[in-house]
Amino acid sequence: MMVELKIRARRRRPWLRRLFSMLSWLSTIVLLALALPTPLGPPHLGVTVVSGPSMLPTYDPQDLLVTWRSDSYPVGTPIVYGIPAGEAGAGLNVVHRVIEVRPDGTHVTQGDNNDHIDPWKPVDSDVHGRVVVRVPAGGRLLRIVGSPMVLAVIAGILTAMAVLKRPDEDEDPPIRPRWRSRRRKRHRKPTPPVVPIASRAVALAAVTGLVLGIVPARAADLGTLASADIYTGTTAASLAQNPVSYEQHLTSEGPLQYCATVTVTNHSSASVEWEITLNISAQPYNASSVASSYGVTTVSFQPDLWRVRGADYNSIIAPNQSYEWGYCGARSETSLVDATASVNVTQSDAQQYCATVTVSTASTDWIRWRATLDHSTPGITDSAYWLAAQPTNSNNMTNISFNAGTGSWVVRGVSSNEYIRSGTNATFGYCAPAGAAAPYIDATLSVSITSQDSQQYCASVTASTTSPTYVKWKATINHSTTGLSGNTYWLNAVPTNFSNVATVSFDSSTGTWVVQGLSYNQLIKSGSPATWSFCAPTNQSATLVDATVSVSLQNTSNAPGGQYCATVTVSTTSTDFVKWRAVLTQNTPNLTGPNYALTSLPTNFWNSTSIDFTSGSGTFQWRLRGAGYNDLIKAGSPQSFGFCR
Repeated sequence: MMVELKIRARRRRPWLRRLFSMLSWLSTIVLLALALPTPLGPPHLGVTVVSGPSMLPTYDPQDLLVTWRSDSYPVGTPIVYGIPAGEAGAGLNVVHRVIEVRPDGTHVTQGDNNDHIDPWKPVDSDVHGRVVVRVPAGGRLLRIVGSPMVLAVIAGILTAMAVLKRPDEDEDPPIRPRWRSRRRKRHRKPTPPVVPIASRAVALAAVTGLVLGIVPARAADLGTLASADIYTGTTAASLAQNPVSYEQHLTSEGPLQYCATVTVTNHSSASVEWEITLNISAQPYNASSVASSYGVTTVSFQPDLWRVRGADYNSIIAPNQSYEWGYCGARSETSLVDATASVNVTQSDAQQYCATVTVSTASTDWIRWRATLDHSTPGITDSAYWLAAQPTNSNNMTNISFNAGTGSWVVRGVSSNEYIRSGTNATFGYCAPAGAAAPYIDATLSVSITSQDSQQYCASVTASTTSPTYVKWKATINHSTTGLSGNTYWLNAVPTNFSNVATVSFDSSTGTWVVQGLSYNQLIKSGSPATWSFCAPTNQSATLVDATVSVSLQNTSNAPGGQYCATVTVSTTSTDFVKWRAVLTQNTPNLTGPNYALTSLPTNFWNSTSIDFTSGSGTFQWRLRGAGYNDLIKAGSPQSFGFCR
């Protein structure tokens, strides 16, 4: 009996096929190690799909970004991070660029297409990684591959490839010579069956797709936001419970309340029951509570997390449709904030000035303003406008304090103008005494003698300056004052008769009198002098000045020792009045010769006072001075006296 044996040859695998199998398994293991979390920390490898325009033109929406987690993220690095816990939007992922790394370890980020920085400050533990690879539109492919239908097809293919055999596995191998088979068996060990190469490749792709599906995240759409990212403006669907966005528009606004409309839009292809979260405590809203609302139902309220949903009649939004609702927010009264003050002097004279003050700020938020006026405030830097006391004539403001030492006046607004912001200013007004705190400036004096006799003189004085603005003047009268330099005008005491001036001091040793203006004439400027006057006793101790003597004879007698009368005129070339002294001798014109010689003091003389008389053989000297009412002379103003012998 013969038995037919069917010998099946074992399939043999070339060495290249073995190498590829080993590498594919090694790649799968490495990929799993990098992409899956471990007890040592989060994965190093990650994938993110861009969902908004905030990083245009660097990344487009639907781009697929591969990220790598590293130890540091320097300035300029695009990163993907999760919004830190406790902050609005916590748990969402953002892809933005690092613009600053602060000493405390926080990262300041900003989208390339945004004009504002992000409100969040992630640390290293919040960062998923830096972007290392960009796959344009890769997000669409990832969504297709990750859909239930495609995953089902891939699963079926993997199953089929794993259980089905290759068509040639049942075929008998060609019969080889016996001696040849034996020789090969001596040098080759049996190899167990393996999974086909095609199945291994597909399995590797499926595992890779599964791993990549574990870590994808969507970057928050911040590109179209207004001043405070997710808090105002347009908020993307990734920040809401449903595929909707919202947009706020202010309809009216005041310092303590504003009203706004909110438009909620459904971007999906199906109707949704919408619910959104707003932050009304951030700029530019700054609300502390909701005063009123319509067309919406509040789920929960905090100023930074106001959760709302639609009312019964508008809770469902159809595909690609919008709904608008509204509310009014209330703001709390803020603390006083220093503002900028500028002054415009509207009226000014030597007694007082009036001014309008404009208060402004660079803040875009409403502030309760506080303003300080002092010597450096624009518009009142001139010393004539400095304040010596709090003005009593003011409007549209409330006084806080006044410092007399520095002239600083601190004020705030009243109910009608207490809030300002950039572009919206407040004004108030006041009037104050002019020059009340100004320092005194020495004025230039011009003196005119208005009357005089031997007992007193009166003068009119003009105080002037070259200053183009008002200054507070003082003046000094002494022996060198133009118009009063003659010693007959020198002062021995403060005049008792003066007007439009006040005495500051008097020095009797030098005859120096310091005066200043009164409240109504204390300010002068170029072209606007102050005038005042005084009367003072003539200086009785003034030095006598020898005058020029001219003698005219009347009733003369040619006989020696005969009688005659004479009129004597005394004069001087001095431009100031001087006290005169006349000296008559035998050499005085018209008194020469023995017939006119005086042998003794005449007993008959008038309008003069004899000082002394001496005579000798053919000589004499008679000195006289004025009688008191005529003892002053100056050029062009002579005096005369007479005598008979």
